[in-house]
Amino acid sequence: MTHETAATGKPRTRWVTSFQSGFADTFQLTLGGMFGAGPAWQNKFTTGLTNVLRTGDSVFIYGSDTMDSPTQSNDWQAGMGYKVPVWRKRNHFLSLGSGVQHWRFPSVKTGTNDWLIPGNLLYQTKVKAVPVAVQSDSWTLLKSPLAKGSLLHTQVWMSHPILKRDQVQIVFKHGPAHTYSWNFYGTQGNRVFRYQTMVAISFKDTVIEGGYRKQAGLQDGIQNNNYWQFAVTKTFSR
Repeated sequence: MTHETAATGKPRTRWVTSFQSGFADTFQLTLGGMFGAGPAWQNKFTTGLTNVLRTGDSVFIYGSDTMDSPTQSNDWQAGMGYKVPVWRKRNHFLSLGSGVQHWRFPSVKTGTNDWLIPGNLLYQTKVKAVPVAVQSDSWTLLKSPLAKGSLLHTQVWMSHPILKRDQVQIVFKHGPAHTYSWNFYGTQGNRVFRYQTMVAISFKDTVIEGGYRKQAGLQDGIQNNNYWQFAVTKTFSR
């Protein structure tokens, strides 16, 4: 049961922390390039507060690292952000977010040392009882040894429950993804189209996910490829 403050009716502020660890094919950018021989060991830590200024918002910090197993090369990023719901109506939900991020990717070109402003838009609804989520993430380079620009990555996820019990839920998710660049690292235009699939098993505060996607390059020099990933996420809140 959600505890609410007597004065405002807003759910109480909670501290939420999650740890994610898993393996993926290689380190891959949303621009389309793959780096390292793989498999890549990936870890992510996120912690922050929810219901800070209004119901459903969150302020958080995060750090993530990808290590190429054969070479032990590390590509990492960290940052902070704020997300807030801006519209709810029946089956419709919209949230927006932003913050600041730092990327250190020695595997990419001559190496990155970037400061960026991210943007996030999440829209959720139902189409004939099927939950649909549209997520657009943007990044604008403020400082980088590579060419500065902006990048937009848009994903659509459709969710189909396979099993739903009191303690366990299994969901199959799938949908398209697309990346467009405005001079980000010197790239331009439509970069890749992907079709993504994922199976998520949830029980208590743990989620196990396994996914597979196909990528089609939309420019010369961008490879068509297949990509797999697997991760376990544990979440704590108080």
